[in-house]
Amino acid sequence: MTLFQIVLLAASCWAGGAVAGTVSLAEAVQALENQLAAHPAATSAGPAATARYAAGLVAGALAAYEHSRHLDKPYISRSDGIDGRAGLYNPDNIYASALLAENGRYRIRGRRGRHVMLTMQILDSYPIVGLGRNLAVVDPDTLGIRPGDEFEILLGGPRPSGPSYWAPLPAGAKALLLRQTFEDWNRETPSSLSIERLDPGAPSVDASLAAASAGDYVMAGTRTWNEGYLPMIQKLPINQLPTPRASDAGNGGLGGQQSIMARYRIGPDQALVITVRKSDARYQGIQLGDPWFVTPNYVDHQVSLTRAQSVVDRDGRIRFVISLKDPGVANWLDPAGFGEGYVFMRWQGLSRPLAADEAPVAELVKLSDLAAHLPPETRHLAPAERAEQLARRQAVPIHQR
Repeated sequence: MTLFQIVLLAASCWAGGAVAGTVSLAEAVQALENQLAAHPAATSAGPAATARYAAGLVAGALAAYEHSRHLDKPYISRSDGIDGRAGLYNPDNIYASALLAENGRYRIRGRRGRHVMLTMQILDSYPIVGLGRNLAVVDPDTLGIRPGDEFEILLGGPRPSGPSYWAPLPAGAKALLLRQTFEDWNRETPSSLSIERLDPGAPSVDASLAAASAGDYVMAGTRTWNEGYLPMIQKLPINQLPTPRASDAGNGGLGGQQSIMARYRIGPDQALVITVRKSDARYQGIQLGDPWFVTPNYVDHQVSLTRAQSVVDRDGRIRFVISLKDPGVANWLDPAGFGEGYVFMRWQGLSRPLAADEAPVAELVKLSDLAAHLPPETRHLAPAERAEQLARRQAVPIHQR
């Protein structure tokens, strides 16, 4: 059964939200499937990954649609899937979001977990439906909130008296995106978070949105990703790493983060070796993405590694090996069968910008010559050790509650 057939069966559940002249959910999903089938990425990604990508876009759009119908009583929802989500979600993050009205007043309550970073971005667009620009970032850590602390943050309205943390809501605010970042999946614990709207008489539906049906949300997400973002990143050079730069906060990237996005392409007998210095950032990580810019299943495949999960060589550098076949090294990045895709590297909470010698480098080598491109102390894993390494990925942050 295709995604279209599944959604067609369920479309009647959403019929009450449709308005004359809008696109139906079934029509939007059919248009999405037709577009993806004709897209160049479909060939390299294959039908299963393409279907997962489509399902992820639809699920994200429907979640935003459902949120938008309850702006009077907002709630925080987590993105819990382990693959198929658009936008190369970072396996080291728990992502959650709530929708906002720019004239609203809100209270966020929580208990800070023991993960390395907690950030709250205020965006001018709904997640997945649009990429969104950062309007403001609230960093509880800079407010003195420490692991184990209970806290309350107020958003919008007049500045309150008393000890509460407060931040204004910028004009155009549409969504709150919360990121909990983890370095060590096995030791760190998540935060608990909730949101409450404080201004009485708030409308339940955002009448300022042109979208009036679930189908419109799917179409908006299709335009954002397939007609906007993907064509742009598919122009990146192959197997070359650009200089680290500040993440694009204009497209929803996290402010204060430096990152690298690149494309890779390897054959069955090749390996891409990425060498980077261990930094003093609060968080440092690398991950792979498939041709749709989607993170493959990161529980069953080691498609990502943090600094804490990696082996650091004696010279203070970390060497990652991307190859289709397991080369037996500890820092193997498994592309989950995709011979081409994306590499994303992140440094969060840097005390200073990265120096020139801290920029990573990439080298495409023959898999048979790999040993000559790695230091003698490179840690190798026996099959049982690899199985144990993969078993530890069951502690992925999204499984923590």
